[in-house]
Amino acid sequence: MMRGVGIAGSGRAARSFLSRLHKAGIQVGACGLSPAIEGMTEDDVGFAAGLRTLIIVPRDINETEALLFERQGLVKGTPGLKTIVIAATLSPRYVRALRGRISDTIALVDAPFSGTPRAAEEGRLTFFLGGPKEDITQLMPLFDLLGRQVVRMGGFGTAMAAKVMNDFLAASSNAMTRLALDWAEAQGIDEARLLDMSGHLLEGMTMPGYDLMEGGGDDDSVSALVRDVENALDTALTGAHLMPPRSMEKIFRGMKARALH
Repeated sequence: MMRGVGIAGSGRAARSFLSRLHKAGIQVGACGLSPAIEGMTEDDVGFAAGLRTLIIVPRDINETEALLFERQGLVKGTPGLKTIVIAATLSPRYVRALRGRISDTIALVDAPFSGTPRAAEEGRLTFFLGGPKEDITQLMPLFDLLGRQVVRMGGFGTAMAAKVMNDFLAASSNAMTRLALDWAEAQGIDEARLLDMSGHLLEGMTMPGYDLMEGGGDDDSVSALVRDVENALDTALTGAHLMPPRSMEKIFRGMKARALH
């Protein structure tokens, strides 16, 4: 049984991770979950005591900074820490730069994931993993409980870049599907029938979170499209051809949310 495992951060999946590991008999500490767990008071010092494997599930870079270096300061405040797992989709450049800010005695693994909140509750997420093979091997008992598919992409930082590019491909497909449905509606074509006919072509092209195929369509889904393009641009190397994604970013920013009827 793994010991010294802790989960920190207010990302939506954090509570599901905690619940699944608890049910599997793994003693897991928690810090910064939102909302707080009923009947559980948080103590940053107590959380850090005995912590060896830290899984952070932050909302964004600001929360990552707070957890690792600022408010909680878990990097310096946890002398026994051996491994940090970053289970979120963040800027690949930011994530890679963490290696230079954290002692080499601490292994870093980036572990962004895809899946709905229900998939997180049921342990059906897909994880992209980046980090030393031996460290990921040691963590596999945890990932086997949290996800259905786990793929190591390479060294630290490669998983974040791969996840961002995967999201970019899915975002592009989502955006084009939305436009096609708008054009169909304008011509009096029943969009449900169009989707029935085209469904086999669209399988795997839409991302959980956009809710295009589930009848959703709010401002958050449009913001997610824009964020995925920005993250993809963040991965581009010097000299890369940026015209298509720059154009898509402009289109996405003017896109209106829509729901299926």
